[in-house]
Amino acid sequence: MEYGEHDLADGVRTELEASYVKHGCGPEFWSTYQRVLERLVPAQGTARTRVTNELALIIEQLGIVRRAQLVPPRSARPRAR
Repeated sequence: MEYGEHDLADGVRTELEASYVKHGCGPEFWSTYQRVLERLVPAQGTARTRVTNELALIIEQLGIVRRAQLVPPRSARPRAR
């Protein structure tokens, strides 16, 4: 994650992993995920997409999901008409 210090990525990983150990892949884990995401970035924009994808990859690396689905960058999304 490119949000300052390397410790931030480690802290996020630790927080998500601890939540998974405690709650499994249930609603409480995903609530933790949402809190982490809201704490890291505003509700919209390209920074949110980047951080969401980074968190998805961390969750995949931890083995919580088999394969993370990443959000494509805005330039790659079809335009609404």
